[in-house]
Amino acid sequence: MSQATTPIAREVSLGTRPKNEPQFIAPGEPQYGEIARLDAFIFKRYLDRVFWNPRPEVLRFEVRANPSAVGSVYDVVAIVGQGVGEVWFSEDAVPSRWDYVAITESSDGLGRLQREKAKAEGRLPDDYVPFVGDGPVQDYSNLENPEEVEQRRWAVVNRLREANRRAREAAVKR
Repeated sequence: MSQATTPIAREVSLGTRPKNEPQFIAPGEPQYGEIARLDAFIFKRYLDRVFWNPRPEVLRFEVRANPSAVGSVYDVVAIVGQGVGEVWFSEDAVPSRWDYVAITESSDGLGRLQREKAKAEGRLPDDYVPFVGDGPVQDYSNLENPEEVEQRRWAVVNRLREANRRAREAAVKR
């Protein structure tokens, strides 16, 4: 006899960038892998900021590379835990446009990709050192507007409060 298991989380596919941002490059195009991966990781970091960096068992965001005929196609997936995770996460709260931090990270990342390509093609000397440094995309979250940070945090707190209020009302009705 098999037991039915209840899922401990649900998954929500969110794409590689906010829904109202135009796709920068299509799957199969040259540099799609690098640019789509960059977009996906920037979007993941943006979502972590928007949802106030929840505990991973409550809500987490993962970047996934899905195999396809044209190579890997990237996707950011929300892993929403049952209970508090369902309250913490709101699809309506997923941003539809990049914020200043994400735009800055994207510009930095695209610049790094272009420098790597130019170096590989011999258009830059081997000893070229960029002014802003060479390495992973920098964390620009210190550029966030403090008012936006507070608005996002209060949105999470208000969703939690509303869920608690509904639970109390349901308990009283029993």
